[in-house]
Amino acid sequence: MGRSSSRAQGGSIAWVPAPDAPRTPGVHRWDVVLPVKGGHAAKSRLGGDAALRGRLALAMALDCLDAVLAAPDVARALVVTDDPAVAAAVAAGGARVVAPGPASARASALDEAVRDGARAAERCRAVPRDDAGGGAASAGAGAGAVTGVAVLLPDVPALRAEEVGAALAAASEALAAGASAALVPDAAGRGTALLAARTAADLPVAYGEGSAGRHARAGAAVLDLALPGLRRDVDTRADLREAVALGVGPRTADALAQGRLHLAG
Repeated sequence: MGRSSSRAQGGSIAWVPAPDAPRTPGVHRWDVVLPVKGGHAAKSRLGGDAALRGRLALAMALDCLDAVLAAPDVARALVVTDDPAVAAAVAAGGARVVAPGPASARASALDEAVRDGARAAERCRAVPRDDAGGGAASAGAGAGAVTGVAVLLPDVPALRAEEVGAALAAASEALAAGASAALVPDAAGRGTALLAARTAADLPVAYGEGSAGRHARAGAAVLDLALPGLRRDVDTRADLREAVALGVGPRTADALAQGRLHLAG
């Protein structure tokens, strides 16, 4: 039997399924985990006033949440946070809030938050679909639909619902073709914009600088998709300028206007 492989394409690595790889049922709906740091420590590389950064980080997260919940095939959005203001805002926006577990000396706080959210998603799957946190797929998904878990870091303020849908559809195709997980890299090709798998146990969680390479080496198919909003994460003011040029969501636009954050520098 042939093996799947990767090749360079468009500045990043594209996954190529083996031609004789057995196909399995694709994922028809998704639980999406969004870890949110919140507070004055959020987005420190942007510089400037800490309170303004916190408001901007929350605005970006809420715009991302809106895009996720409006995407086809999203069953539920789960936000992992220990910040009370973030928790209240995302709950009002339709997300299920997950409190992070105790810190671990063996893993980063972000990795632990992702695992907490993924495990919570699996616990929630037996809950009837009239609960909070349902996305566009809630009403029409059949009882036998295969549900996967995806992770999106909500610092992509130019994200659109159709981009979420396209990324999840491509991930479903990769999983059906034999991949254990799939990822969409960020604009630089080094970070992970979206990570998806059938189960929490299948997620090769290894975030931080260079995460795309670690996730790929752990078996995730790398999907080089033309989805600029999804792939334009914001860590620096240069990143933020690029996101603004793509067109940020309404909450991010309002936060920038009200906070008068200077994008120069």
